[in-house]
Amino acid sequence: MPDNIVRLSKDQIEDGRIELVDRSGKRITLALQPSDVHDPTELPTYLGGFKPFNFRADEASPVVLMDNYQDKIRNFSSNDAFRLVSVKGSPSGAIPEVDPSSSLTSITALDRYIGSFIPTQTEAATGNNYQPRMAAARRCANALLLDREVDAWTLLGTNTNWAATQRTSATSAWTNTGADPILDIETAIEKSLQPVSGLWMNQKSAHEFLRCDKVKDHMRQMLGDSAVDRAVANVADAGAQNVDFRIPGLPPIHVAASKYWNETGSSYDYVLGDVVVLTCVPAGVPMDGETIASSYTFRVKGPSGTGYETREFFVPNRGPQGGTFVVVSMADIATMTANTAGGIITGI
Repeated sequence: MPDNIVRLSKDQIEDGRIELVDRSGKRITLALQPSDVHDPTELPTYLGGFKPFNFRADEASPVVLMDNYQDKIRNFSSNDAFRLVSVKGSPSGAIPEVDPSSSLTSITALDRYIGSFIPTQTEAATGNNYQPRMAAARRCANALLLDREVDAWTLLGTNTNWAATQRTSATSAWTNTGADPILDIETAIEKSLQPVSGLWMNQKSAHEFLRCDKVKDHMRQMLGDSAVDRAVANVADAGAQNVDFRIPGLPPIHVAASKYWNETGSSYDYVLGDVVVLTCVPAGVPMDGETIASSYTFRVKGPSGTGYETREFFVPNRGPQGGTFVVVSMADIATMTANTAGGIITGI
């Protein structure tokens, strides 16, 4: 036997080394490679992924819980607040009459539900940092909320959903030299039949707004030189947190930064398009017949009483060991309750 042949004295791993001896009994030590002692599994100190930008539809179209899928809502007419009627007459004349004018609108909630299957062997093989059921429930919830976000902003961001009198076209695109966004907004505010409580723009539009010279001049005149810098910095962070800023003379400006994957255009688009939406959102739910919002979302309470339902059940006939199916659901409908309260600006 050649002298350079070694034989395994004992199969022992100690302090990262294997003990070997040659034919003469002399000990030989060989350093182990990582692959000799480590079986690659899931790294317990890392769990990466994407987080959707904050959803803000509930702020622009507040949720009103209801008991049934189908119901009717009553709104009084704007005529009750703004229409002139004859109230003058002679001492012996007939008494003029006026009647409250209201109408009922039918609403029907739409079911939203989505599920995720977790094979038993997958759940058993995962590490402590990844919990399949929690991840599945979160994925389902995000799918529902994104769908609700798209519905609400499509409703509010579509020009024709507003009364013709509430539609304003920008005097010039905000990317043009000499554009005057503040004038455009003031014009739209003047058309609203209720006080405007907020302005909504996507992140791109907010950046264009803050780049306009007339906007920067107005902010510096009222708030000082640092005001523009702070607002720009905040808008740049709109994907990580809710961003709102104020300009003297205007309602609060809210940035809706949520995005979705546009299958048709193969691009990531803002859920709210390149428009400005003006909303009227009073506090609480109207009960006095003299309070109304641009939009409300009517959501079925469901068994939980919160409008959100989650459940899971075992599925025995999928895969070799079956698995758990997680379901998340809700039922609601976003509705324009007053298309003359607030408005929209296009052509920005």
